[in-house]
Amino acid sequence: EGVEGLRKELEEANESIKSLKTKLSGEEAKNAGLEQEKASLVSKTHFLEGNQEAQSLEFTTMSEKLQDALTARDATLDTLRKEEMLRRKLNATILELRGNIRVFVRTRPLLTGEESPSRVEYPDQDSLEGGKEMVVHAPTTLSATGKERNEAHKYAFDRVFGPGSANTQVFEDCRDLIQSVVDGYNVSILSYGQTGSGKTFGMSGPEGIIPSSIGLLMAEMHRLSEKGWEYSVEASFVEVYNETINDLLGDAKTWDEGDSNDGSVRGKKKERHEIHHDPLTGKTTVSNLSSVALWPPPSNDGQWPPPASTADTAQDATADPESDAATSYTQKAIDNLLTTAMKNRRVASTKSNERSSRSHSIFMLTLKGSCAATNETSEGVLNLVDLAGSERLKQSGAAGERQKETAAINRSLSSLGDVIGALASGKGEAHVPYRNSKLTYLLQSSLGGTAANGKSSRTLMLLHLSPLAAHWQESRSSLLFGSKVLGAHIGSAKKK
Repeated sequence: EGVEGLRKELEEANESIKSLKTKLSGEEAKNAGLEQEKASLVSKTHFLEGNQEAQSLEFTTMSEKLQDALTARDATLDTLRKEEMLRRKLNATILELRGNIRVFVRTRPLLTGEESPSRVEYPDQDSLEGGKEMVVHAPTTLSATGKERNEAHKYAFDRVFGPGSANTQVFEDCRDLIQSVVDGYNVSILSYGQTGSGKTFGMSGPEGIIPSSIGLLMAEMHRLSEKGWEYSVEASFVEVYNETINDLLGDAKTWDEGDSNDGSVRGKKKERHEIHHDPLTGKTTVSNLSSVALWPPPSNDGQWPPPASTADTAQDATADPESDAATSYTQKAIDNLLTTAMKNRRVASTKSNERSSRSHSIFMLTLKGSCAATNETSEGVLNLVDLAGSERLKQSGAAGERQKETAAINRSLSSLGDVIGALASGKGEAHVPYRNSKLTYLLQSSLGGTAANGKSSRTLMLLHLSPLAAHWQESRSSLLFGSKVLGAHIGSAKKK
């Protein structure tokens, strides 16, 4: 009831903002008309004779009206800023009530040619708030006496999406979390599950979380620009492969030796990328890392994007993030960014999937904002993480180098669980084993904990499940991991 009440109050605040914006537009139009009248009166005082007293009175009256209009405009702007502050507080309260670590589950649909699906029930999918429960039936087995044994396991999470769900539905339930990045919070969304469960499609595919998040943030920047806010947006893309960080937007030839997606052999020269955490600001940086300015548009000095596809629109994009030119530039930059990253990312064939991601990829988006009228500043970071497949060694059929990769992947995923468990224990940051893996160390400031500067974060774990009965054990392992994460109740997030 508390969440619904706050949601209603938030909606009322948004309606009030909309009404005030309409009123402000009217005042500005009236102001423009008054300015024209004033100019006309000034001209008359210079060239007309007689009735100077009357003209002077008229001029004074119009000047007073103009001043009243300007005062009304300033008051409306002040009210809009106060309404925005209220919206941020209400949104933060709703997120805190829901928990700073949330877990969603999504089952992908059967693909062409796939057979023998698992038996899974979604008892509350038609509820107004959306489904939160699922019942997973284990494959039927025989007891020692030959009697059929049927097991059913019931799970409850913050949100459960059945195989008929679309990327847009999942994103809608992430909107408030992603919007809080504009408000100055650090947010991580981690896509977890076995190889072939739909993680990469949900993260980078059409209307996936990465492109949809950028669209939402650009719209929020446009809305807040009317209240005097100015923003810059910067993106980076890395992978963690065998406990080594690689720049997915850089030159793959500088990576350590190994096969790339296009079949070429990577160079032996390795450019090191070290993780640094500033204890004063709580900011995380990675050395020698490429970055892309998504907003405002760069001058295009040839550094990015590599092809000329975005150069035409970068010069045309205006200061409005929702203009056609800006949308075109940003979309092309995103397409280039994702294409480059996916080409460079480590993949290999395993028994589980022909193209199994052998690394964790992390898309990092940094938003910096400032408002001159209120002297406010904010900086939020959005980490969108596509974790490597969580399959067991025996199930994956991995051998040799692939076996080492799978072992490294599972160790880092285990470290992720240990970090979240330590955060839930409430013993403080000193007892959290962030350094046990490069993945958790990189995400240290965005995993639901609190940095030394008091800035804390919010985390969403999005579990992806295969619908196949043959993958039942892997799905159960993912669900047990999600249940462990869901038990991590971490204190209220604080923005910078």
